[in-house]
Amino acid sequence: MHELQVIRRGLRVVAGKAGSVAAARPARRMLASRPQQPPADSPFTVYFGDGPAGLYQLQQWLGPWERLAAEVAPLTLLLTDPRTARDIAARTTLPVALVPGSASFEHFLAGHGVRVVFYVNNNQANFTALRVNGPAHVHLSHGESEKSSMVSNQLKAYDFAFVAGQASHERIMAAVPRFEERHLVHIGRPQLGFPGTPGFPPAPGITTVLYAPTWEGDSPAMAYSSLKTHGARLEDLLADPGVRVVLRPHPKTGSVDPSFHRTLAGLRSSLRRANAGRGAAAAHAYDTGTEPLASLAAADVVLADISAMAMDAVGLGRPTALCVNGDRPGQAPDALTLEGALPAWYRHEPEDLRSAVAALAAAPVPAAQESFRRHVFGDDGGDPCGRFLAAARDLIAG
Repeated sequence: MHELQVIRRGLRVVAGKAGSVAAARPARRMLASRPQQPPADSPFTVYFGDGPAGLYQLQQWLGPWERLAAEVAPLTLLLTDPRTARDIAARTTLPVALVPGSASFEHFLAGHGVRVVFYVNNNQANFTALRVNGPAHVHLSHGESEKSSMVSNQLKAYDFAFVAGQASHERIMAAVPRFEERHLVHIGRPQLGFPGTPGFPPAPGITTVLYAPTWEGDSPAMAYSSLKTHGARLEDLLADPGVRVVLRPHPKTGSVDPSFHRTLAGLRSSLRRANAGRGAAAAHAYDTGTEPLASLAAADVVLADISAMAMDAVGLGRPTALCVNGDRPGQAPDALTLEGALPAWYRHEPEDLRSAVAALAAAPVPAAQESFRRHVFGDDGGDPCGRFLAAARDLIAG
């Protein structure tokens, strides 16, 4: 099984490189025709070395970056893959430049007064950019969560790591040995100020339940998905005329283990069957919209795994239950973790899913969840983006 996964991954890499080469010339023509060209002076840049499958990591930052460019200083998106450059250019007014190799990246830096390079993941391609001295290299990540990837030793490669707040700060200092604490900067979750438009219509009079399972992960340490343990149990909710289920899986679901893709396909079929006889306004939905925060904000109840979706649901104050694909632990989890702050539903829980969802929808957000929200995101003073703008401004002021 492992060998097959390695072969499939290798074939995807080869296909991706071929697609990237084919897209290069049309993408360059399209970028050259845009009115938003990189300015002569672009103090801020974003380096992104992923293909289109990683587009969601960039997209959630567009609102904060566009505000940064408007209020502080220009920002240019630097993409190595022409397909990703093409796709992101269609979604933003920010300048986009294609830098497929180290020479083109260094040429851009030298000619555009770059002072800061932002990164939204730990892709190995980042080291093409990190080797350059001069600009401040800043890790932003693409979501706040308790996944093991959030405490990677790779954080040491950056000059600064912008984190949401005290919870992330404590996790990093506890898990990453020899990390220098002064490199951590608290910025909250700027995206919470840019919810966008959900990918499904409103459904007045019924309870909208957003189920947002994460992907299977690329290692046992990252295997947080509840799709196989909790996803199948959505049948209980699909038959409830007072509930509308919105399924929003992680975009990488099934990319490593095809059995997760098959499980997801089966769940989608269940949604379609359950919609027979339901009116359009109450129809269950498969959410592929580009605004995950908008989907969270529009939900009455959120069911999510240990992931950034669960954290953002907390940040938006949505009634949330945590789906955990393992067994209930022998001792109570720390109250300042997702498992301790939220109702945690383990492998075969809850027994009565309908009643559990109804109770979540009817009750106010628990005090434990609100306390956890403050611990994770801090106080934004009414402006979720304010601390990010201030921290970025400090980088170019020094």
